[in-house]
Amino acid sequence: MNSRVIHLFAMMVILVCAQTPVSASELHITATLPALGQIAQGVAGKFGEVKVLAHIGQDPHFVPPKPTLARHLTHADLLIAAGLGLEIGWLPPLLEAAGNDNIRPGGSGYLDGTQVLAEVLGKPQGKITRALGDIHPEGNPHWYIDPINAVRLAQALAERLAVLDPGHAVVFRQNAANFARDVQARMPGWQTALQDLSPLVSYHDSYLYLVQRFGLKVIDFVEPKPGIEPSTAHLDMLVGELQKGSATTLWMEPYHDGKTARKVCELGHILCRVMPDSIQGDGFAGYLHLIDVIAAGGR
Repeated sequence: MNSRVIHLFAMMVILVCAQTPVSASELHITATLPALGQIAQGVAGKFGEVKVLAHIGQDPHFVPPKPTLARHLTHADLLIAAGLGLEIGWLPPLLEAAGNDNIRPGGSGYLDGTQVLAEVLGKPQGKITRALGDIHPEGNPHWYIDPINAVRLAQALAERLAVLDPGHAVVFRQNAANFARDVQARMPGWQTALQDLSPLVSYHDSYLYLVQRFGLKVIDFVEPKPGIEPSTAHLDMLVGELQKGSATTLWMEPYHDGKTARKVCELGHILCRVMPDSIQGDGFAGYLHLIDVIAAGGR
């Protein structure tokens, strides 16, 4: 995006923001993804206003960077992102247009997976080239689908919000603790339910953290490499493997639910499962429902 386009984009953001009054009595939090926004709302409660940039069901790799999204960043006290390169194609121009240095990566108002995770999974080994597909050099960015990582995010958020609003620090920390308790109470049920969905084939490597958390087995991917459409030869090989009974389900996000995936399920005699990475719902209840839906076999 050249400097002239960025300047025009920024002017549009200023005009939009001038028409959008904000309350000075609450924290202004922006999350890049719906699931992150639900966790943020759960921690902040009534003391924070949360805006989300991506829509439910939208591919988080590809979000159009519209000026109406940048306005949510202009006055934000805190930005929560998946990080690890997931939003690299659309978040930087929004940050540039918003002009809020505090919420840029490295700023005190920025929080992403690198500051939350105990371990980043899926880091590529060896020399990274385009031949490997659309890989994320820093590691797999889909960490937020793992409920234990969601708890880590809630705890990190509570501490960050406590600095921004010390008067409600106890509330933020208690909200995060309640969420951790609710997740732990559900873990045995999720563990049992998910075993019936394994071994599995995944369209994209979106479920790595969830799969490892619950000890599931992924035998292959519809994409031969991240972001690369499968060839006929790859699909023939995959179907042949599935016809031997090597997997029971194919997991895919709503934006990958198309003819290719459905044909693999039909010819491979397995069940197609649409496993969302976001779902309607408010706060912690919305996020917990997301994991409930996945554990129940998706949609």
